[in-house]
Amino acid sequence: METILTTFVAAVALGIAGQVIAERFQLPAIIPLMLLGILCGPAGVGLVHPEALGDALEALIHLGVAIILFEGGLSLDPQRLAKVGAPVRNLLTIGVAVTGAGGAWLAHSLTGMSWSAAVLFGAVVTVTGPTVIVPLLRHMIAPREVKTILVSEGLIVDPIGAILAYVVLQWIQRAGIPFRELVGDLLVLTATGVILGFAVGALARLVLRSRVVRGELRTLSLLALVMVCYLVAEHQASQSGILAAMVMGFTISAAELPDLVSVKAFKGQLTTLLISVLFILLSAQLDLGSVLDLGWRGALVVAGLVALIRPAAVALSIWPRQLDWRGRTMIGLTAPRGIVAAAVASLGARAMSEAGIAGGGAMEGLVYLAILATGAWSTLAALVLPRALGFTTDPTRRRAVLVGANALNGVLARHLAAAGRTTLVVDAVSWRLDTFRKAGLLTVVGDARDASAYEEAGVERDSTVVAATTNDELNLLAAELVRAEFGVEHPVVAIQRPPDELGRRSRAWVDLLGGGAIDVPKWVRRIENDQFTELTIDPRPAEAIAALHAAEREEKNGVLRLLGYRGDEPVLQVGDDRFDQLDRLTLLLTEGRPIELLAPHRLALDDDPAEVPSVDEKTPKATPNS
Repeated sequence: METILTTFVAAVALGIAGQVIAERFQLPAIIPLMLLGILCGPAGVGLVHPEALGDALEALIHLGVAIILFEGGLSLDPQRLAKVGAPVRNLLTIGVAVTGAGGAWLAHSLTGMSWSAAVLFGAVVTVTGPTVIVPLLRHMIAPREVKTILVSEGLIVDPIGAILAYVVLQWIQRAGIPFRELVGDLLVLTATGVILGFAVGALARLVLRSRVVRGELRTLSLLALVMVCYLVAEHQASQSGILAAMVMGFTISAAELPDLVSVKAFKGQLTTLLISVLFILLSAQLDLGSVLDLGWRGALVVAGLVALIRPAAVALSIWPRQLDWRGRTMIGLTAPRGIVAAAVASLGARAMSEAGIAGGGAMEGLVYLAILATGAWSTLAALVLPRALGFTTDPTRRRAVLVGANALNGVLARHLAAAGRTTLVVDAVSWRLDTFRKAGLLTVVGDARDASAYEEAGVERDSTVVAATTNDELNLLAAELVRAEFGVEHPVVAIQRPPDELGRRSRAWVDLLGGGAIDVPKWVRRIENDQFTELTIDPRPAEAIAALHAAEREEKNGVLRLLGYRGDEPVLQVGDDRFDQLDRLTLLLTEGRPIELLAPHRLALDDDPAEVPSVDEKTPKATPNS
């Protein structure tokens, strides 16, 4: 009992430690998790003993993988998937076939592994880990289409690879089984997973929409349904449970549900914990001797996977008219393996050992070597390849993401879109975004506290992110999240409190909209009620600066320094120290004295202001104001 408890607690603690290390050094979490698992396992200091869990370990692996794949299905965006349908479809068919066959040939030819174990190895390495790819892409400069293809492939190929490995294992264990029977089993397995996944997903949608289950119990009820879905599917057809879980997640994702944001946040945290614990346990039980015995031949197999098999699979799957050579190269050299590969390899090795079939240990060791090597290579590729391939972002085309569907962000969105920025607005309430959609802007329904909302919005390191809700704390949380998760160095926030109250740490990395404190609710009401004037001045003459300061003194919060321009490039932080760097400055003014003081310095601009998206936060309606 003590050993079991120690193993479990150590796995949780080491798993979280591995995630912290990965975040600190911007590494795929699998690398520190695998090293910590090996170090603390029986071959190391002996802190973690997976064998003490007995059959419970296998059950935990199965259920954990199902929940991880459910979360992956939940993350699939049907609309984004439709835009890259052909390349992803080809990667899941042609790409899987090339990778599986090529991996098996390399393993057999270079290591002398039996064809049975080699074919199983080829099936396992067809998967690419979304839990590894997604964190990498947060720090990678690449076209949106490239990222969508990589994420979509990783999410869908996991259950395909797991099922393929199961079929191969059946072929190994049941020598001489007719091919027709094997295909029949596969069809039954697939049909069971798809039908049950859709059915339970539809039930889950009813639960989330109903008022019978409220609050946190909605999310917990959904977790219970995932487990039930997996168990029922497994009883009907072995190994169909993971497919059913992923299909269930996709079914829920395809519906616009009120609590979907909180569900995704909860599932994301649960998935991170499961991945961490499972990787520690799986790595701890790894036979290091089998890995060392592979020697240089094992390294050649992995090098062949990275440099030959993956590029060939991509070249045959994605055609030049679908994506240019740079995008295909990026995808061809980015294919890390993750938790599903590790779990399936461990289960396969155990099944082969119990059946008295040799080669399971070598196959498992080679898979883990591939996980470690492809993870490290993909990390390096994410840092080096974008620049080498010329994926540098044009400042005029950078993505601008505005948090909060209110009238103030409506004015900002109009200016940023006019400056050539791809502009998106994020809000947790769908109807608040209606006016922005009608104005031709892109929108994302998502919680400002959830990283998945910014993933969907396409936030990258060089994106402009503006958090301008009426809640200071929410704005600062959003800014901290995009900085930590996506590397955005200086997110812009609107705050109502004095800047001195932010603390030294926050002041060092956030920029303040308007250069200081803003009464956001008041400005939202003014814009909604058309009680403001928009004016653009040249801020460099001394008399213009003097007039600006006089207007600000005349009426506190009656002047909002909305944004400046260097040429045609918008600048959202417009404190006093930036005036000499600006070609013009756009202000929002209340009626009266501020306008009188600044009107003589107005710049004559050819373009009239466009409609400003605005919403009434109390009622579900939206009316544009000029």
